[in-house]
Amino acid sequence: MKRLAIISGMLLVSTLTFAANPAAVKLFADKSHSSITYGMNHLLHSWTGTSKDVNSVILTDKDKKNISQVAVSVKISSFDSKNANRDSHMMEATDALKYPNITFSSKSIKLEGNKLAVDGILSFHGVNKDISFVAEEKKNKNQVEVTGGFDVNMTDFNIKKPTLMGVATDDAIKITFDVLY
Repeated sequence: MKRLAIISGMLLVSTLTFAANPAAVKLFADKSHSSITYGMNHLLHSWTGTSKDVNSVILTDKDKKNISQVAVSVKISSFDSKNANRDSHMMEATDALKYPNITFSSKSIKLEGNKLAVDGILSFHGVNKDISFVAEEKKNKNQVEVTGGFDVNMTDFNIKKPTLMGVATDDAIKITFDVLY
C-alpha cells in the first residue's frame, strides 16, 4: 500500500508540474531498449542481474534539451541473474513479496556539461533514502538516452546480506542503468 502511495505521489508531482508548465513534455521509457542491472560480490564469485521491465518517465522541455524530473519503478521479481535459485534467494532476502518494487523519484536534476547531477529519493525494502549520482545524457534524433550508476548498501535499507557457505556477500550493490526515452 505504501508503494502505491509513493508511485501515486510521483505521478501527482509529475502531473502538477506538467500542468504548471504546459510546454513540458513527458517521455516514457522504451522497455525494449532499457535496462537496470545490479551487481553483487561474494568471496567465491560475482554476479549480475538485469531487468528489462523498466517503468520510467522524464519531464523535459518541448525541445528535449533539459530534463527537469525523473521517476522510475522496477519490480524486484523482474531481475534475472541467469540462475533461478539465486533469483529466488534474492527475492527472499529483499522481502519482495512485502516490498515488490524499487522506486526512485528525483528532487533536482542539474545539467553540468553533458552530465546530469541527480538528487532524489530511492525507496527500497520499505526505506526511503536520499541519494545523489551522476548520469550521462545522449540525444539522438527524437530519443533521449540516460546512462549511469551508483552503489547502495543493503544495510542502509535494513536488508540482511545474503550468505553462501556461511560467508556474507559484500554490503554494496552496484546499480547501472541505460534507459531510452
